[in-house]
Amino acid sequence: MKDLVLHPLTRQQLEGFVTIPSHAMLLVGRVGSGKQTVASRLAELVLELPTGSLDEYPYKLIINPDEGKTIGIEAVRQLEHFLSLRVPSKGHNRVVIIEDSHKLTTEAQNALLKTLEEPPAGTIVIMTAAHEQSLLPTIRSRAQIIQIKKPDETAIKAHFEGHNFDIEDIKRAYAISAGLVGLMSALLEQSDHPLTEATDRARQLLSQSVYERLLSVDELAKQRELAIDVTAILQQMAHISLQTATGKPAAKWQAVLTASYQCSQDLASSAQPKLALTRLMLNL
Repeated sequence: MKDLVLHPLTRQQLEGFVTIPSHAMLLVGRVGSGKQTVASRLAELVLELPTGSLDEYPYKLIINPDEGKTIGIEAVRQLEHFLSLRVPSKGHNRVVIIEDSHKLTTEAQNALLKTLEEPPAGTIVIMTAAHEQSLLPTIRSRAQIIQIKKPDETAIKAHFEGHNFDIEDIKRAYAISAGLVGLMSALLEQSDHPLTEATDRARQLLSQSVYERLLSVDELAKQRELAIDVTAILQQMAHISLQTATGKPAAKWQAVLTASYQCSQDLASSAQPKLALTRLMLNL
């Protein structure tokens, strides 16, 4: 865990898990907090594998949703088949990682219960989720839950400076990501991350005229997950900017914060994404 930048409490809990692993773990954190990286590193430590070698390990299964979709019952059946296969008998030797487990359908979650209650010996199941409340209480009660808390700004910037990134680039990435370590890493390394496109879209919207923004409504309305991520990024950018902005810039960022928050609420509850996004574009 020394190679990851973590909140002290989160680090302590993760190290405790590595020392005495439970059969199931639920890592909870906002999109962009680095949950997937932590999950992979946890698996390597419990399985006593070298850092970065999980991809080549034969006795692992990683389940994730297709873009914008849920994780259905077929994925759980795939998991059950994987667990039925014989593996070498030695300590902890097999891992299942379910990314974005909050996207498991209710049917899939109910099917997963038996595995969480009686996992095969030597198997650990690591799930990640943006919000634990999106999982059934029966799932939550059968897993150790660890929150991926955000480290403080000094620790985050020191971590990336130690990896030879430019100081100004680090400051810019921190402002855009609001200190979400996974997203910061993606922005600095230009790697593929679910929020990278959302971040680019958010920055583009803020530089456009109202007319140009309105032209993007139809496209974004067809990509609900992307639209939700864009509003989340806009909120983060506004929160960070309001810490130092004054006068007209402060008023502008307050409007961005209000409009993006309202849009995120509408997208979460409304069946009319075009209407919610149109309001957003008019008020940015």
